[in-house]
Amino acid sequence: MISQSLRPALGARSGAGARAELRNNPYGLSLREVRAEIRRLSARGWQTWEIRTRFALTCKDDDD
Repeated sequence: MISQSLRPALGARSGAGARAELRNNPYGLSLREVRAEIRRLSARGWQTWEIRTRFALTCKDDDD
Protein backbone atom coordinates (compact mmCIF):
# COMPACT_ATOMS: atom_id res chain seq x y z
CA MET A 1 0.00 0.00 0.00
CA ILE A 2 1.19 3.52 -0.79
CA SER A 3 2.03 5.39 2.41
CA GLN A 4 -0.04 8.39 3.42
CA SER A 5 2.96 10.69 2.96
CA LEU A 6 3.29 9.77 -0.72
CA ARG A 7 -0.39 10.09 -1.63
CA PRO A 8 -0.38 13.88 -2.15
CA ALA A 9 2.52 13.55 -4.58
CA LEU A 10 0.49 11.14 -6.67
CA GLY A 11 -2.64 13.26 -6.87
CA ALA A 12 -6.03 11.56 -6.70
CA ARG A 13 -4.63 8.19 -7.73
CA SER A 14 -4.24 5.53 -5.09
CA GLY A 15 -3.53 1.85 -4.75
CA ALA A 16 -2.57 -0.17 -7.81
CA GLY A 17 -2.83 2.78 -10.22
CA ALA A 18 -0.38 4.87 -8.23
CA ARG A 19 2.03 1.95 -7.84
CA ALA A 20 1.89 1.31 -11.58
CA GLU A 21 2.74 4.95 -12.30
CA LEU A 22 5.69 4.85 -9.91
CA ARG A 23 6.88 1.50 -11.27
CA ASN A 24 6.85 2.90 -14.82
CA ASN A 25 8.93 5.95 -13.96
CA PRO A 26 11.14 7.39 -16.71
CA TYR A 27 14.33 6.61 -14.76
CA GLY A 28 13.97 2.84 -14.50
CA LEU A 29 14.04 2.93 -10.70
CA SER A 30 12.48 0.21 -8.60
CA LEU A 31 9.38 1.05 -6.58
CA ARG A 32 11.48 1.10 -3.42
CA GLU A 33 14.01 3.48 -4.99
CA VAL A 34 11.27 5.83 -6.24
CA ARG A 35 9.68 5.97 -2.80
CA ALA A 36 13.04 6.79 -1.20
CA GLU A 37 13.67 9.50 -3.78
CA ILE A 38 10.22 11.02 -3.20
CA ARG A 39 10.89 11.10 0.55
CA ARG A 40 14.29 12.74 -0.08
CA LEU A 41 12.83 15.39 -2.39
CA SER A 42 9.93 16.08 -0.03
CA ALA A 43 12.39 16.64 2.80
CA ARG A 44 14.22 19.17 0.61
CA GLY A 45 11.00 21.15 0.15
CA TRP A 46 9.82 19.99 -3.27
CA GLN A 47 6.17 20.69 -4.01
CA THR A 48 3.83 17.80 -4.85
CA TRP A 49 3.37 18.98 -8.44
CA GLU A 50 7.14 18.92 -8.95
CA ILE A 51 7.38 15.34 -7.71
CA ARG A 52 4.39 14.27 -9.78
CA THR A 53 5.89 15.89 -12.89
CA ARG A 54 9.23 14.19 -12.29
CA PHE A 55 8.03 10.63 -11.63
CA ALA A 56 4.60 10.10 -13.19
CA LEU A 57 4.49 9.36 -16.88
CA THR A 58 1.74 11.19 -18.71
CA CYS A 59 0.33 10.94 -22.22
CA LYS A 60 2.36 14.04 -23.05
CA ASP A 61 5.56 12.13 -22.13
CA ASP A 62 4.63 9.23 -24.42
CA ASP A 63 4.56 11.47 -27.51
CA ASP A 64 8.19 12.55 -27.18
